[in-house]
Amino acid sequence: MIRLFLSIYILTIFFSCDQKNNGFESQIATKDNDAVDTLSAPVINQQIDQDQNCSYDNQVASLGFGLIIAPQKFEVYNDSLLSDKTASWDMYKDESNITICSKFYKPDYGIMHFVCLAKGEKAYKVLVNYSDIKYLPKTNNYVFENWEEYIVQSYGIRRITKDNGDIPINNPLRMKPENDADTLVIPKGQELFCPMEIKGDWVKVRYDCFYNDENN
Repeated sequence: MIRLFLSIYILTIFFSCDQKNNGFESQIATKDNDAVDTLSAPVINQQIDQDQNCSYDNQVASLGFGLIIAPQKFEVYNDSLLSDKTASWDMYKDESNITICSKFYKPDYGIMHFVCLAKGEKAYKVLVNYSDIKYLPKTNNYVFENWEEYIVQSYGIRRITKDNGDIPINNPLRMKPENDADTLVIPKGQELFCPMEIKGDWVKVRYDCFYNDENN
């Protein structure tokens, strides 16, 4: 196994099945924004300036317990009863008019993936921008994926690098899922892996799936 420290960048694909996670089910009271702990998970990159364009991977105050994959045409609400609509957008038609950032944001590719904080009877409580609370309808068109499912089924992952492309010293690749296991050095710039399995804070990955002369 190779440790990625879970400070990873995820290249996503689309998923079609909703996953149930009853352990995280919670009832959402109307306009209960003040009750949610939005700082319960670590920040994984620098906070974005919401006055500027959203990046693909945006910082959020919490990683919640999974992501909501919004459909091409989606609606955002201010309350869990879905009585106060913020806006409706079509990703492909309204890309330049979308005024919120999701965790993973690329509407021109059909990607608006929101951090999920809770699931209620009618709505998902999600984060937009950095720590703003909004709600998405809990219908079959909005797909929930927990983080393990999302990462393992993604197209590829890589470690977050410094601005110059270097890997932080506290984020080495390891041959086994142990803190004192031997490390592995790979060529700079070949920082893309295929996820295979997650166990705790460790991700087992394949390295040659992207850098194999015979297949790629």
